[in-house]
Amino acid sequence: MRDAVICEPVRTPVGGFGGALRDVPAHELAATVIRGLLERTGLPPDAVDDVVLGHCYPTMDAPAIGRVAALDAGLPVSVNGVQLDRRCGSGLQAVLYAAMQVGAGAADVVLAGGAESMSNAPFYSTSMRWGVRGGPGVLLHDALARGRVTAGGINFPVPGGMLETAENLRREYAIPRAELDEYAVRSHQRAAAARDGG
Repeated sequence: MRDAVICEPVRTPVGGFGGALRDVPAHELAATVIRGLLERTGLPPDAVDDVVLGHCYPTMDAPAIGRVAALDAGLPVSVNGVQLDRRCGSGLQAVLYAAMQVGAGAADVVLAGGAESMSNAPFYSTSMRWGVRGGPGVLLHDALARGRVTAGGINFPVPGGMLETAENLRREYAIPRAELDEYAVRSHQRAAAARDGG
């Protein structure tokens, strides 16, 4: 196995839900990061073998978001791209997948990370394709809310949704609230340091 080296982390600013970045789709955020990475490093676009992006709330505006973002960023059509969904762990899984590709010799340079815009998560219908007859009319599902409660499938429902998972685990394993608060503070400090270049 070859060694895989992670280098040149780049990210966009983080916006609030419905905030300043709400009109920027996830694939545009990802393409901006890819262009910035290429400019910062001087990496030739054709040196990239694959673009692996974790993404939990896809739309058909950017299917296989790694591929769409790569093309929109100016990488040649010969560069592969893929999308992964492991819910909250999607970006990390993309990095692990990229490291496995490099380690196994399947690729030399892989751009990997996550891309998300929850402000742009779609509302959708599963009843309109074949026409709607009688009854309540067209029901639209909120992809954000629906994905949080259906992530466990029919055999492992997630009561209250994925957002309550941390609270459920805290209760089940008797994790003291102070320990969670301390962890949250450390996480925010690390994130602030990364944003500030520290």
